[in-house]
Amino acid sequence: MIKGIKYMAMLVLTGLLFACEPDKVTEGISDITYFPIITLKGEQWNEIAVGGTWADPGVVAKEGDTEIQAKASGAVDVSKPGVYTIQYDAVNKDGYSSTEYRYVGVIAPAVKGVDISGAYKRDAGAFGVSNVSRVSGNLFYADNVGGVAVTDPSLGVYFYYYDKGKLGVPYQRTPGNAFEAINATIVEGVKYSWAVINGGYGNAVRTFVKQ
Repeated sequence: MIKGIKYMAMLVLTGLLFACEPDKVTEGISDITYFPIITLKGEQWNEIAVGGTWADPGVVAKEGDTEIQAKASGAVDVSKPGVYTIQYDAVNKDGYSSTEYRYVGVIAPAVKGVDISGAYKRDAGAFGVSNVSRVSGNLFYADNVGGVAVTDPSLGVYFYYYDKGKLGVPYQRTPGNAFEAINATIVEGVKYSWAVINGGYGNAVRTFVKQ
């Protein structure tokens, strides 16, 4: 009986020793991770005239209070009208990443300063109205990217009128959504068209007629 009790005591003691051994599976993994925060220096939406100069002001990326490296990709061709996106990526020590964007519209002389703001009504579907407002220069904002029946703050997009008949709507994050548009064109004072790139939209070109 005494031998049995001693044996049981040894088993309990052995179990306690194993229970106290450090967890090798989670060893070396941070208990707390700070996601990278990228802060742009300068403006997010920028524009220059064709032939002008552009210098990227860069970003500051931090993991908690510690500054970390951010990688920039994308280039601006100042000799060619268009909308250019610079992407910044940062990764923390646990492998979590963040991305931020900067946009540069290179504006052709033929459209520099032309105001295309106004109310535009979609000519199909729900016939929703998109109100286009001028932000500055050739940068505009449309509050109803798809021409849906009821406008919503999450459906607005920024875009450039960068060359005769051409609009640029780069990939951009809005509250609850991310949008961009392709095949974006305009006839001044008449209409504009684009195909919305978003999971909830088809790929058909949508046309908006000025009211």
